[in-house]
Amino acid sequence: MLLSFRAKLFAISLVLLALFMAVVGLYLHHTLQDWTETRIQDDLHSRAILVADVLDHIDEPRRAPQLIDSLQTEPEQRITLVDSRGIVLADTALSEGELAQATDRLDRPEIQSALEEGSGFARRHSESVGTDLLYVAVMPDRGDMVVRVSLPLREVDEALSRLRLLLLAGGLLGLGIAIAMSSMASNMMSRTLQNVIDRARSGERATSGELEEVSHSLRDVTHRLEQTMDTLSNERDRFRAVIDGMSEGVVATDDEFVVTLTNRAAAQVLRSDEFLDGEPLSRLMPAEVIDELVAELKHRGEVRFDFETGGTASRCIDVRVTPRPDTDGYILVFHDVTTLRRLETMRRDFVANVSHELRTPVSVIQANAETLLDGALDSPEHAQSFTDSIHRHSERLSRLISELLDISRIEAGEWEFHIEPLDLRSSVDTVVEHVKESTGEEVQFDVDVAEELRVRGDSGALEQVLINLCENAAKYGGADHPITIRSRTRDDRVVVEVCDRGPGIAEEHRHRIFERFYRVDPGRSTEAGSTGLGLSIVKHLVTSMDGDVGYRPRDGGGSIFWFSLPVG
Repeated sequence: MLLSFRAKLFAISLVLLALFMAVVGLYLHHTLQDWTETRIQDDLHSRAILVADVLDHIDEPRRAPQLIDSLQTEPEQRITLVDSRGIVLADTALSEGELAQATDRLDRPEIQSALEEGSGFARRHSESVGTDLLYVAVMPDRGDMVVRVSLPLREVDEALSRLRLLLLAGGLLGLGIAIAMSSMASNMMSRTLQNVIDRARSGERATSGELEEVSHSLRDVTHRLEQTMDTLSNERDRFRAVIDGMSEGVVATDDEFVVTLTNRAAAQVLRSDEFLDGEPLSRLMPAEVIDELVAELKHRGEVRFDFETGGTASRCIDVRVTPRPDTDGYILVFHDVTTLRRLETMRRDFVANVSHELRTPVSVIQANAETLLDGALDSPEHAQSFTDSIHRHSERLSRLISELLDISRIEAGEWEFHIEPLDLRSSVDTVVEHVKESTGEEVQFDVDVAEELRVRGDSGALEQVLINLCENAAKYGGADHPITIRSRTRDDRVVVEVCDRGPGIAEEHRHRIFERFYRVDPGRSTEAGSTGLGLSIVKHLVTSMDGDVGYRPRDGGGSIFWFSLPVG
């Protein structure tokens, strides 16, 4: 037999309320039981520690039974003293005769835990007492015995029984109220529907008109709801597509700075793979930055500032914060400006370094020229010295400008690289001859490069790399020891090493030697005619040929500059 609408509504309400009462009852029962047992367990543990402390201060072990009896504070409390072998030494619940017949307690879990870890807990049912007992065991500092304190959980069981009765009574009362309210609600709804049906049955025209009116109204409401839902869905999709298509990271928060909306760019800018909605803003920004933001927002309507992220790879993030006009929240727009700030720093350093490097030779040339014009030309000895100085610094100035142009061409992509298989030994021999002629000194080379070895690269770039490294080795390595050029194959790469016996490079300078204008010893480098750009050019050229470059100290003193290129 099918149930009526009124009966179905009543049955659903009754079932939901019954399920709610059952879930609440089970939750309260479990919570109260755990809380009570935890309180009792903590109390027993404190008592056991107190007894153990007292036992640590007695000199005669035979006094332990009398001492245990004197420490019993409750009639149902039981204190047991067991030695490390499990033999019962004293028990407040046993007479002397029963104590002599007591079985070994070493198999009790709380005793084992106390012997191994210093303390143990267990709950077991006692047939003699007729209820569960909670046991707590601890080991005194003397380490030759275990103190166990137990207490029946009868009070807990009685409290839970009373709670079950109260929950049952409350549930029955709630069910009664629910039955009455559900009956009234279902009666009202069924009466309204029955009135429509009765009026529809009273006459065909009236029935048709009223039913059509009701049906039309329902269809109209349904159609409008569908249109509204479609509009909201389309607007939501368009909005999501717009913010996800933005390159800037967008984060919306409420007035408590809890994230309510993010886009994909925000996760990329802030390097977060987690679902951020509903999380505090402190998950994305340092707490001190948020405090500064709150203070600034009190005085201004919009705030914009930079902050540094933590971690090993620190980044600079630009954020603009604007209050939301519709709510009390905020809109935050993030930009990763790490590269921009690094470029700005590089530009400032570059301008400062270039100005410094150009100022020295220009000042020397100007001073020498003025001295010559003031009369030094009439003195052949001084004229020769000043002229040599002008020539030397003009060469340095020319070399500096040439290397600056080389770096600019490489960074701008104007250096045309023709990557092809190259004979490495032939390139090395050409460079060795060039360095010997350009230095004008008796520089010795020890070449250990296989004749058939080939690499992939640009011939001009490869020779420039070798020239820079060899000239550095000749300047700082001295003429007392030969410069070694050797190669080896590693996987699909060829590693070329240029070794010298110079003073080497201290560890604190090694990570910066490939920076532009960086010199380990500025005074000596200037005397040697160094511009501080040679190693930077080496790094740019090798990287452009899909290679790596690096430095390591040489055993016994000296330096090893190496670079690797693909096998040709």
